[in-house]
Amino acid sequence: MNRVPAHGWAVIWGVVVWTWRHLRWTVLVAAVAFAVRMLPDGQALAIRLLVIGWWVPAVVASVWSHWWPTSYQRLIAGPAARVSWMWWARRRWPHLARECGLSVHRDQRPSVVDQVVAEVSKKPAPPARKVWMHPRLCSVTAKGVTLTVTVRARTGQTVDDLEHAAPALAAAASARSFRFRALSPSTGEYVLVMADRLGATRDATAPTSSSAHVRVEARVDAVPVGRRQDGTPWMLPVTGRHTLVVGCSGSGKGSVFWGVCGGLAPAVSAGLVRLWGVDLKRGVEVGMGRGLFSEVAITPGQAVDVLTRLLAVVDERGRRMAGTSRLHRPTPTEPLHVLAIDELAVLTAYADPETRKEAGRLLAEVLTQGRALGVVVLACVQDPRKEVIGLRGLFTQTIALRLRSADETRMVLGDGTAATAPAHRISSSAPGTAWVIEEDGSADRVRADFWPDTLVRDIAARHRAPHPTHDTTEAREPVDLGHVDAIPYVPGAPEDSSDTDESTGDPRPRKPRAPRKPRQPRATTSAASVTSVPSAAERGLGGDAA
Repeated sequence: MNRVPAHGWAVIWGVVVWTWRHLRWTVLVAAVAFAVRMLPDGQALAIRLLVIGWWVPAVVASVWSHWWPTSYQRLIAGPAARVSWMWWARRRWPHLARECGLSVHRDQRPSVVDQVVAEVSKKPAPPARKVWMHPRLCSVTAKGVTLTVTVRARTGQTVDDLEHAAPALAAAASARSFRFRALSPSTGEYVLVMADRLGATRDATAPTSSSAHVRVEARVDAVPVGRRQDGTPWMLPVTGRHTLVVGCSGSGKGSVFWGVCGGLAPAVSAGLVRLWGVDLKRGVEVGMGRGLFSEVAITPGQAVDVLTRLLAVVDERGRRMAGTSRLHRPTPTEPLHVLAIDELAVLTAYADPETRKEAGRLLAEVLTQGRALGVVVLACVQDPRKEVIGLRGLFTQTIALRLRSADETRMVLGDGTAATAPAHRISSSAPGTAWVIEEDGSADRVRADFWPDTLVRDIAARHRAPHPTHDTTEAREPVDLGHVDAIPYVPGAPEDSSDTDESTGDPRPRKPRAPRKPRQPRATTSAASVTSVPSAAERGLGGDAA
């Protein structure tokens, strides 16, 4: 018996799926064909109706979607889905507003005309009746995989009330995710993402370099890191921004790290950007693309040295820009300095107290003074608590990867974001997925592209930093003091105290110093003084009590 090939089963399954999705149309065609069959000589016409109305569209759609899915999605499935979304939102809006808590049930009094008619006719006025008051539906549009619903609040409502209903409205629409934007104090916009564009992992591509200075400079302002939930590119601003990336282990911080550093690679080779790398995971991250970095540190002590030199750049550039410009623009002679830190908590919370204090002071100065001077920071960390990242409030933009709890989401993105930007609900099987807060205050879901090791090494080899590299991880040679002259003898200077034994050369032991006797308070001889001076014991400064 001949078996049905795989493509044949795919076509059959496609016909079944098309029939189920267009069940009403199929039933209508079948009913009309059955009615036509009852007519004299109507059997042939009924068969033609079934073939033309059901079989041909189902087979064509199945074959087209199986062999040419991209064009089918663009020309047939996509437009049909968008029309159905808009039709559903317009038709169901009163019901949606009522069920999502946006409507109120109020008494509607009789109109003036009804009252006048009742008085003239000597009949009682009609009683007040209960009516539902809904927010006004301004517009419904669909583009790509998003359905946008613009609503004007009813009397007594605010945009906060509209935003509070966003999760319920998204659930009613079976949306994958949602966004809410306040357009005015009385108007809000729901952006419902109806299909998931972030489900599959996508590898990053090598950034294209161009000889045009304008194009390379544009890559400095913002770099493509991944894609948004509606499928559009995710451009992360770099110039004038301090970025904090927070996520638990395995959440995809490396994808964001290399998305920024790798995206800036053409600008690095052009001399417009200088990367400073601090990798406190023993250098396993930065070491993969060491050629991109002009400065590298892998221990907290080396990181303090890098911060010290970077702060010197801030001081020197600030003196040059004083009275000339308030905002730095990167040039080959005055590049943008980007400090990329992996595992910031090792430097700010887990190092020794002296290193933590000095690193915190230096990093605070860079964060508060460097933004306008062309010195920005990209820091990655796992624990967002304040005792770990005391400088959390100095970062101007935050990226929340997968977090452990709703409290951590509020720590990273701000109060009230646990419902609108649930980073704690990101699946562990989707590394690189994150929530970000836009300029208008709305939350958006994004996913960073994955950077393989081979791509990182290739980018670092093709876009090496032109600046002379000062690698703090290399061992430093001892200083040669052979050329230093001996200190000359100065007449009248005190002789050496001979702290060493001439026979053995060992240090001589010193006799222990006797304890100092407590001082007695001086007697006050002034006749005008009426207050006695307390003794040392009374003041608690030591000494034996009298």
